[in-house]
Formats: sequence, C-alpha cells, structure tokens
Amino acid sequence: MKNNYNNKFTFQIGNEILELNTLNQKMDEQFESVYRSYYGNKPFDINLFKKSASSFFDESLDKKVHDRFFENFTILWQRLMKNDSLFFAEQIWQLAAQIAKDWEVRNQSANKIHKGAAYYFWAVSCILKEDLEKGFLLMHQALEEDKRNRSNELTSTPAYAFVKLDYKQQHQYFIRKVHEIAEFLEDRLKMYRLSRDGNLSLDQLKSVFMDNMELVDQAFLFVYELAYVKKLLSETNQGLTQNAYGSILMMNVILTFILIIDNVIKQKYTNKDPYRQDFINLLDHLSTRSSLIMDMNKLKAINKKANKDLEAIILDLLKSKSVFKNTKLKQIENDIGIVYTLRNSAAHRIRDRPFMHENFKQIVDSLFNIIFLTIEKLYVVKI
Repeated sequence: MKNNYNNKFTFQIGNEILELNTLNQKMDEQFESVYRSYYGNKPFDINLFKKSASSFFDESLDKKVHDRFFENFTILWQRLMKNDSLFFAEQIWQLAAQIAKDWEVRNQSANKIHKGAAYYFWAVSCILKEDLEKGFLLMHQALEEDKRNRSNELTSTPAYAFVKLDYKQQHQYFIRKVHEIAEFLEDRLKMYRLSRDGNLSLDQLKSVFMDNMELVDQAFLFVYELAYVKKLLSETNQGLTQNAYGSILMMNVILTFILIIDNVIKQKYTNKDPYRQDFINLLDHLSTRSSLIMDMNKLKAINKKANKDLEAIILDLLKSKSVFKNTKLKQIENDIGIVYTLRNSAAHRIRDRPFMHENFKQIVDSLFNIIFLTIEKLYVVKI
C-alpha cells in the first residue's frame, strides 16, 4: 500500500462537504457509506465495513496509516456529540476498537494496531455521559497503547495528560475536563491553605505527588477519585444520596481516600518495626512530623469514643468541639482524628449511616486536608 499521509478525499451530503483521509478505494467507499448512513439515519452493511477494514490492516502495518483510519471517525463523532447522541458517539469508537482487536486476534502475531486514539475518544464519550469507571478504564487502556507504540513521546500524549491531570499540556482534546478537575482540586487546596494554615500549591502537589514515579498507582487512583467525588457531591446536592446505598457509596469513597493516605505516608515512613506498621502508627508519624499533638494515645482515646457512638464523635470533630479535657485540638488535628476514626470504626461493616448524607462534604474536606498535609510535610518540607 502506498502511504499517502496527506491525501484527502471529499464527498457531499446535503449542503455539507466532508473531507476524510484517503486510505484505499474500498475503505474510502466504506467510510463514505458510514457517514451517509448516520447523516441520513439509514442502515449500512457493517459486515462489509469490517471485512474491508480487515483487508486494509492486512495491507499495512504502518502506525501512521492506522492513525489515519481512526481519524476518519472523528468528524462523525463530533457531530454526534454536538447533537447529544452520546450512545451512538460511544458506539462509533467501540466499533473502531473492536475491528482492530478482531484483526489482532485473527493474525495471532506480534504485530499490533495502534488503537490509542479509539480508546481515548471512546473514554471521552463515556466520561462526558458520566460513566466514569468505564471512561477511566478506557483512558488507561489508551495510555497502554501509547506506552507500546509511542514510548519516546509518552508524556506528550493526550491520554497521559488526562490520567496525570496535566493541566498545562495544551495539545489535548479533553483539556476542558482536565481543567475542570484541576479547578476542583485547586478549590480544595485553597480551603486547606485558608482554614488549616497550609502552604501547599497545586504545582507542588503535581510535582511531588502526581508526577512522582514512586507513587504512580496512587496518583492514578487519586485522579479518578477527584472526578468521582466531584460527581458524587453534585448528586448529593441534588438529594440523590439520602438513602442507604448513597451512604455505602460515600463510605467507599472515604475508605479509598484513606487507602491513598496510608500509601502516601508509608512511602516516607522509615520505621521497619513490624509491630509499628498500622495506620495509627502512620498517623502518629505524620502528626509528629507536622508538629501536632494528635499522638497515638489521643487517637486511641478518640477511637474508644467512636466505638460507643461513631456519629457523635465524628460530629464533635467536624464542629471542633472539645473531645479531651483541658486540651483544645487544632482543626487539622480534628481532621486526623476523623480519618482514623472512620478507618478504624467503619471499615469492617457495611451499613447505612444517615449522618453521612448531611456531612459528606465536610468529611471529604477533612480527607483532602490530610492528603495535602501529608504531601506538604513529608514530601515538600525538608527537615
């Protein structure tokens, strides 16, 4: 196959002239057929399209040619997105990716088709219709494609920019969503700096945590949780989570955040004593490094209170009420107490906790505060 990277072909549908990448005669005809079908709401021969695409991939293993194949779906996809046809927009990329995967299975060889663009735009479709779990899975699948096919330019790919929340990378289609999530994170950081006397900036957080190669998995999970918490807070404001299932979803989010906190502290925890590796030891370490007084004894005392009445102690800590005689805790120390209490008291039993509905945002803010404190005191501040 002759690789005419710049060649285009055009056709007209109604008053609109469309321009697509030239592939070969059969594929050009098939793409025109697809567009006429969707524009005119008429069926097309999907089996003939798949057969022609398979023959096309047989003719060339050039990844640039593969990119041109996937690029030919974008105009149609953009039209479907503009018309709010999110189901069909997702279907387009599912078809494109499946054709390529079927070809790989049939050939059973080391040769692979670069499907990064298909997974990326499929992910965008899912995320925009708030199917976050599937969208993030697809985005990470796009990243895996880029790792295999574009390892030398991985950090400049749009999938990498999204999963790493690279809000400075301008060459990405989905930059609006990246900025939206980054602004949500920045708002949490502003509250931390204002209400907890913190000094952590978004750029510092990005540099020492989200771009830290030793915390790649934790950063990936953190970005997903940012998007999910943002969505869940919106649903909470709509009154959709005031039920037992909503309470369970909230607790899942909380426990995931606590897992991230655990992992991020542990990365900087040098004590090798096997009897001092529990979460309470990690929080005690964080408190000491932060010049705070929320030590193990206080954490144990708070937990003892929580075993009697979890709701009461959480609400007291959220409202900065005194939980110890003759000792006034700082707000950030209350946050540490909340994190430990929820981890130790609520992790082992699935149940409805109605107080979560009304206080979820405050609890989440406490979790963010402890993540930020961990990054600032253990990763940024040099002692």
